Amino acid sequence: MRTLVITVTLSLLSIGLWAQNDFISLDRANYDYYLKKDYKNLKKSANKILALGTDYYYLRLRLGILSYEKERYATSVDNFLRARQMNPFDTISSEYVFYSYLFSGRTNDAYLFLKRVNEHQKDRQLKSIKQREGTIVYGGYSFNSYDVYKYSTNSLNYEAIESVSALNAGTQFGMGEHMRGTVGFTNLNKKSTVYSSTDSTGEYGTLTQNQLYFRLNRFFERGWELYGFAHCLFYNTDNSTRTYGRRSSSSTTLNTEVLYGLGFTKKSWYVRGGASFYHSNYSSSTQLAAEGSLSVLPFGNLNLYTTVSGMFQHDKNWGNTYQSNVEIGSKVFKYLWVEAGLLKGNSFLYSRYQGSFVNNSFLIPQSSYYGSFIIPIKKITLTVTGNYTNNVLYSWDTTDYTRTLKVEKSSVGINTLLTIKF
Repeated sequence: MRTLVITVTLSLLSIGLWAQNDFISLDRANYDYYLKKDYKNLKKSANKILALGTDYYYLRLRLGILSYEKERYATSVDNFLRARQMNPFDTISSEYVFYSYLFSGRTNDAYLFLKRVNEHQKDRQLKSIKQREGTIVYGGYSFNSYDVYKYSTNSLNYEAIESVSALNAGTQFGMGEHMRGTVGFTNLNKKSTVYSSTDSTGEYGTLTQNQLYFRLNRFFERGWELYGFAHCLFYNTDNSTRTYGRRSSSSTTLNTEVLYGLGFTKKSWYVRGGASFYHSNYSSSTQLAAEGSLSVLPFGNLNLYTTVSGMFQHDKNWGNTYQSNVEIGSKVFKYLWVEAGLLKGNSFLYSRYQGSFVNNSFLIPQSSYYGSFIIPIKKITLTVTGNYTNNVLYSWDTTDYTRTLKVEKSSVGINTLLTIKF
C-alpha cells in the first residue's frame, strides 16, 4: 500500500513538473512572438497556454496589443477587458479599449466606456481626453449638370432641368452625456424650364430653396442609438397669367414642405444596421416612407465594408415607389479611403439618409453610379464624390394623377464635403 501511495505521489509530481516546464517554455515562446510581432503564432501559443488552464494578465496584454496593432479591434477589446479584471490597477488597457472603439467607427461606445473608467485606471493620455465627443463643423458644395429636353409646348407639369447646385453647412454638438444634436442649412438652386397648364410654352428661371435640417440623437450601451429628425424647405414660386401670349399679372407665393421622422441604428463589430420611418408632403400630396440599411465589416474595422440599403415610399396620390443601393468601401492607405456604389429606383421624391438630403423634384434618378475619395488628416476629413445618373422624366397630370411622355436623360455631378472636429 505504501509503495502504491509513493508511486502515485511521484507520478503526480512529475506531471506537475512537466506541466510547469511546458508552461514556462510556452510563455517564453509567447513572449518571443510578441516581441517579433508575430500575431499568428502568438495566438497559437496563447491557446495552448489557455488549454493548460492558465490565464494571466501579461498574456492578455500581449494578445490585446498585437490585436490592436493588427486592427483586430473586437479581439483587442476582449483581451484588454479581461486584463483589467485580472489587474485592477492596470492603466494601460483602458486607453487601448477606448481607441479600439473609436478607430472602428463606434464613437459613441468609446465615450460611454470612457465615462465608466475609474480615475485610477486612466493613464495620463486617457485623462487628457474630453468626456464626450467635441463639436463637429461641416460644409460642402455640389453641382449636377443635366442633359436637357425641352418641348415647344406642353400643357402638363414638366421640368427641363439644366443644373442643380447646393451649398450646405452645419454643426454637430453634444447635449449632455448621452445626447447629440445636429443643425444644418442648405441653399439649393435649380435652373430649369417649367411647363404647366397655365404656361404651356415654358418659363425659364432659377428656383432657389433654403432648407433647414434638425436631428437629435440619444445613445445607449452596446452600440444602440435612437434619433428623431426634421427637414424643412422654403421657396418662392412666381404665379403669372398670360393674355394673348403676354404676361398680364404676376404674384409670388411662399411654399413650404416638411419631412420628419424617427429611426434607430445598431453598431456591432462586424454587422451594423438601422431603419428610419418618416412622413413628408410634396406637390399637394403626402408620403410615408421606410428606409433601412445593413453594413458588413468582415474584419471588424473600417478597412473594408459593404452596405446594402433601400427605401420604400407610399405616396397618397402617386402610389408606391422605391430606391435601393449597394456600396463598397475600403482603405487604400492611412490617408485615403475609397467608396463606390450603385443606386436603382423609381422614386421622384429623392429623400435619403434619415432625411438629411431632399431634392423635391418630379425627376426620377432611375440608376446612378458614384464613387468617392475620402481623405482624413488628423481632425479634418475631405470627401470628394462624382456621379453619373440616368434620369427618367415624365409629363405629370396633377389633376387625374397620371403621367405620360417618358423621356430618359443623363446627368453628371460632383460633391465635396469638408468636416472639421474640435
